[in-house]
Amino acid sequence: MLQRTSCFLVFLLSAVNGQQQRQILYSRLVDEVTDYSLAELYGADEHFSHCAELCFEDDYCMEFLYSETSRDCIGRHYVRKRNYSYKKVIPPSTRMLHFKRELNWIMHSGHLYYYGGKEHKLKWRKAKLLCKKLGAHLVEIESKEESDWLASEFIMRDDCSPDMYETCTAWIGGHDRSTEGHYMWVHSNTSLEFTNWNPSESSFGNWSDCIDILRNGKWNDRHCWFLNSFICERNSVHI
Repeated sequence: MLQRTSCFLVFLLSAVNGQQQRQILYSRLVDEVTDYSLAELYGADEHFSHCAELCFEDDYCMEFLYSETSRDCIGRHYVRKRNYSYKKVIPPSTRMLHFKRELNWIMHSGHLYYYGGKEHKLKWRKAKLLCKKLGAHLVEIESKEESDWLASEFIMRDDCSPDMYETCTAWIGGHDRSTEGHYMWVHSNTSLEFTNWNPSESSFGNWSDCIDILRNGKWNDRHCWFLNSFICERNSVHI
């Protein structure tokens, strides 16, 4: 299990509509890293804060290691980066500082949930990949209680538009891309035992193959290329 000892903040300036400060939280870990198969050497003689920034700018980087002596900076990925050829990374020391990027995970009934895409919405497949990068998966909903909780916790906001389908929705892990009308959970590859369709849903035969959750906790199927928020899920104990 990952053991944390402390947290620190890194402040970055991003030039989006002018300079804007961004805040990133990292936790210090005390476990020793032995697996460098999905590691990327960012460089040597790097300043510590720049090492943290390099990890943040790499969408696949969830952890980084830093040597105070050689100033080597190594990023660790949770999933293989597409079109990238990993080279063998040999750490200069087993006593490198080890940090993990922290996100706003919320615990409920033994699971952790992360709401993403509030500012940058994604297509369903992109959302699925991002959850995987975080060591998680698009949420798989097992009960009405869970569906209602997700809607009230993440989706219902004061700025929702009157149109139920236009805003305040989020991708979940259900789809029928393989067989029309046969809905599956993409992570567990199992059929949906529980469903919570909005009235008049689901829609068959119109290429609406991916499921999102609405502000009322009900489900809707829509085109997978729709730019949407999303909810990731993982177990509360993360190895």
